[in-house]
Amino acid sequence: MKSSLKEKLFLITFAAMVLLVVLNIDAIYGLLLVVLGAMNPLFVGGLLAFVLNVPMKKLEDLIEKVPFLEKKKRLLALIGVLIGFALIVAGVVMIVLPTLAETISQIVTVTQEGIPKMLHYLNNSGILSDKWVKLITGYVTRFTDWSNLSSYVTGFLSGLVSNVGGIFSNAMTLVMAFFITLAILTSKEHLQDMTYKILVAFFPEKVVKKIHYVGEVIVDTYDKFLMSQIVEAVIIGSLVFVSYSLFRLPFAAMAGILAGVLSFVPYIGPFSACLISALFISVESPLLALGSIILFQLIQLIEGNVIYPRVVGQSVGLPTLFTLAAALIGGNLFGLLGMVFFTPIFAVIYRLTREWTYARLEEKYAGVEED
Repeated sequence: MKSSLKEKLFLITFAAMVLLVVLNIDAIYGLLLVVLGAMNPLFVGGLLAFVLNVPMKKLEDLIEKVPFLEKKKRLLALIGVLIGFALIVAGVVMIVLPTLAETISQIVTVTQEGIPKMLHYLNNSGILSDKWVKLITGYVTRFTDWSNLSSYVTGFLSGLVSNVGGIFSNAMTLVMAFFITLAILTSKEHLQDMTYKILVAFFPEKVVKKIHYVGEVIVDTYDKFLMSQIVEAVIIGSLVFVSYSLFRLPFAAMAGILAGVLSFVPYIGPFSACLISALFISVESPLLALGSIILFQLIQLIEGNVIYPRVVGQSVGLPTLFTLAAALIGGNLFGLLGMVFFTPIFAVIYRLTREWTYARLEEKYAGVEED
């Protein structure tokens, strides 16, 4: 009787809670968004720590080989990783952004001078009527006139001023995320041990072993992927910069940085870097832009078939179709970061599914042999 009463009370309580959730779904969803927003620094800090931990472990292994530096390996590796990260960000800000601004200025100048000449030629040839020439000239003047551009800039700056609170909040999020990253990287063994104890306390040993194995697969896959991509980024970026410099192509530094950064996006990234660099170069010379595309493809051919397999190898073991699917789905959901991090996610799912499938097949065929 007592057991039956407890079951009834449990069902009534559960039904009441479900009804409460359904009736207040909007309020609960809003509360959930507020809570997740408050935890933003924790998510960003955890993601940064997860990414920076890969090169940090490699640096720790190298520093550990030097006897008198072994005790300071954690501190030295952390400093080295932070300096490397700062240099990458500084390189992007100091080279790519000024080059982008200069290129936009050149595009505006070329448009203002070149399009009227082309329209005049087409008009004289009878291809375009006076009406279409005036219409196109009006559009070009509208979008390339510096007075209009200044009004766009004024509007952008006024928008920034009106969103000072949001900008300050985002800045504080980044600052807090930075300190959370440092805290995670300096106490990762303690966090790992604490997580393992919590799992043991709440779950059976068999479940803990499965969770532990899945965690090992995730960490191993991401380690291989991120480390291989870092190596590839350095290789391809250096090759592009040196090659463009040797052939005296403009924007060599920017092309190298773009090639290195976008190489984290499989297949699509290098192609995008090639086209963006060619677009910038075409402002100075369309012929040089064509040469840059040919040179970039030759670099990709050499790097992909000679250097990359020897230095990096098969990092995540994911077929090409799944890699493209991961980049497509991740990009649609989370933009550039999704394109980068969905590849190892798919690799983890692919590996676990393959292992589970082979295990089931072995059990099935073992049962058939016994019969």
